[in-house]
Amino acid sequence: MTQYGHHGLFVASLLESLGFPIPGAVVLLAAGAGAALGVMNPALVIALPVTAMLIGDTLLYFAGRRTGWTLLGFLCRVSLNPETCILRAARSFYKRGHTALLVAKFFPGINTMAPPLAGSMNMRPRDFFRFDIAGALIYIGSYEAIGFLFHGVLQQIIHVLQDFGKAAGWVVAAGFAAYLGYRVWNFVRNRKGTTAPHVRPLEVVERLQREPDAALIVDVRSHGYYDPDAQRIRGSVRLEPNNLEALAETLPRDKSIYVYCT
Repeated sequence: MTQYGHHGLFVASLLESLGFPIPGAVVLLAAGAGAALGVMNPALVIALPVTAMLIGDTLLYFAGRRTGWTLLGFLCRVSLNPETCILRAARSFYKRGHTALLVAKFFPGINTMAPPLAGSMNMRPRDFFRFDIAGALIYIGSYEAIGFLFHGVLQQIIHVLQDFGKAAGWVVAAGFAAYLGYRVWNFVRNRKGTTAPHVRPLEVVERLQREPDAALIVDVRSHGYYDPDAQRIRGSVRLEPNNLEALAETLPRDKSIYVYCT
């Protein structure tokens, strides 16, 4: 922050909102401390990151609105946690509705997935902007307030790191390498996990023609992609994916079960 000041704050906030691995919380803490020490403008310290995050979130929102599931699938393919990146965000929206945007920025992964997910679920722009701006203010205000109030402690930490010099740099680098290694290991482990077997629709049709009562078709589309007027495969039953554990007991044990999602 000393080197790049307000420009660095804006760029870091924009990159974080677009999903780049930027330590946004640390940047905001430093900005709050800078405002307390008089080296940064308090008004700009709030306005710049809010504007940057709104720009990034708006781009992802309209991209999600235009491409639907395609953008979400792409973001998950490049994620180190592909098994959970959409599920966590979708579950958050399912439990909290639009208010999920108020807290999404505090959770890595959800912060990037929330805007395109809101767009793909056709959340009205007015509602999105209202909740997204409020969420950005809560996120930015919280960390910058901590940096402002405890700027003395942050200064002491910086001085300690400076005293250790290169040794502190190596410690930080080792910690980052260990964290990255853990994420890669977790990625490989999830990739090797078992997946549900896939079947071609034509095979299901032929099976039902031979044995009409031998199979059950289940619609498990995420709640944002399903509404009372949504078309469904004839004869299928609807199960909300976030309640699968509770509803699983109602499924028949003597039939083959075919599920389809978004």
